[in-house]
Amino acid sequence: MKQQISKLKKLTAVLLMLSLLIGTGIGPAKAKTVSAAQTKYWIKVNKQANVATVYKLTKGKYKPIKAFLVSCGGSNTPSGTFYTPAKYRWQTLMGPSYGQYCTRIHGGILFHSVWYYSHSKASQSTVQFNKLGKTASHGCIRLTVADAKWIYDNCKLGTKVTIYSSKNPGPLGKPKGFKVSTSRKMYWDPTDPDKNNPYRKVKPTIKVSSKKKKTVEYGKSYSVKSNVTAKDNVTKKSLTKKVKYSVTKYNAKKKKYYKAKFSTKSLGTYKIKYSVKSALGKSTSKTIKVKVVDTLAPVISNVANKTVAINTKNAVFKTTAKMRSGKSRTSAMTVSITKPGEKKATTMSYSKAKSYVFNKAGTYTVKYTVKNSNKPYRAASKTVKVTVKAYKNAEIKINPETFTMTVTDDKFDEAKNALQQEILKAVSIKDNGTSINSNKAKVDLNKIQNADGTYDVTISYKGMNGKTVSKTVKVTVQKIPAATETSAPTATVKTTEQN
Repeated sequence: MKQQISKLKKLTAVLLMLSLLIGTGIGPAKAKTVSAAQTKYWIKVNKQANVATVYKLTKGKYKPIKAFLVSCGGSNTPSGTFYTPAKYRWQTLMGPSYGQYCTRIHGGILFHSVWYYSHSKASQSTVQFNKLGKTASHGCIRLTVADAKWIYDNCKLGTKVTIYSSKNPGPLGKPKGFKVSTSRKMYWDPTDPDKNNPYRKVKPTIKVSSKKKKTVEYGKSYSVKSNVTAKDNVTKKSLTKKVKYSVTKYNAKKKKYYKAKFSTKSLGTYKIKYSVKSALGKSTSKTIKVKVVDTLAPVISNVANKTVAINTKNAVFKTTAKMRSGKSRTSAMTVSITKPGEKKATTMSYSKAKSYVFNKAGTYTVKYTVKNSNKPYRAASKTVKVTVKAYKNAEIKINPETFTMTVTDDKFDEAKNALQQEILKAVSIKDNGTSINSNKAKVDLNKIQNADGTYDVTISYKGMNGKTVSKTVKVTVQKIPAATETSAPTATVKTTEQN
């Protein structure tokens, strides 16, 4: 009797176990018969690398589109090609434990989320979640809730699944996982899209380093995104590359910020708003102000050592000054002049320097100084040497000093031009020991009239000392009546040599 009772107990236990295996998805299950025709998706599970790669049928070929981090069961996970026969929103697993978004692959082997202690979404094992990417299951293929849901939502029954082993994780590589705190035995899956998921309330973080410049000089290079970092506080992954920004600029007249493009070639105050989204779609932003200013020393241009004649006026010459942003500061310059043989400089304004006269021969020291109109009023200065020479008056010699201009056929203008060339040929100029081309002289023929007579013609030249010297010659005009049909008109110039 005792033996019969014992046999009955064993049989009851076996039947209970079989029923559990069939109901929980961990034991043998009768696969649904599915056609081996091409399906929209083909999931390849590399149980050695613990990676599942999803391929999509595109123009007759399967192309990899997604890679999931999974936990397989090593030798407990069968190799081969299967077609999914069933799905379960929640399913009881070994333990008993529970899984979300379950898709049966073959027999008791399922795709499912990391297991839960109960049907509560807040009861997922934190330790088991952190094992994703490693061999950890009893044969099923564990995924995050988000990945298990994607398969559940997108892969119809009959989807092709191939399970194999390889050191190569697959064409898309092995995704980087992230860890959750194990200070709690159980908690939500951070990827669960449920709006009540506490992780979905966790915002990412944007940090702007203290090294980030908030003031930049006009025209200098400036990287808007440098020294800005972002982090997903759920996945602990960097979001820096996903940071976006928008820019507004303050309009002083309207006293408002308007959409703008950041440029160091445009002075003013900018607001730069950085924003980023977490893996769960939670957004955060951070705004900083950046000022583009012009506070560097101005630029002084057209400054060079010079040699001038005594009594030259204007100590500014062509010197100019401007700010980096282009604003002129020429009239704001001060000019300090030290005369030859003196130690003390005389400082004057730009306007007075324009009237300054270099009245002493020798070398002057001229210093130009100008300040920025903005704080901290940085200054620039340039110093040059001005050599003043006491040049002698130039000398003009003309030989001969009398000329005859013959005008025929009323060709007066042609005769004047010929006269000018003859006079210049007779001119020689010496300017402080240097021979000067006679063409540098000016010949004033304005007094000559188209009538017989003797007229004065002035020849002048401005010398190195700035003074003009001149000589006067006599020109006799003789008019000849119009030529006959057989004679050609002429305009002649005669010169009278003087010994």
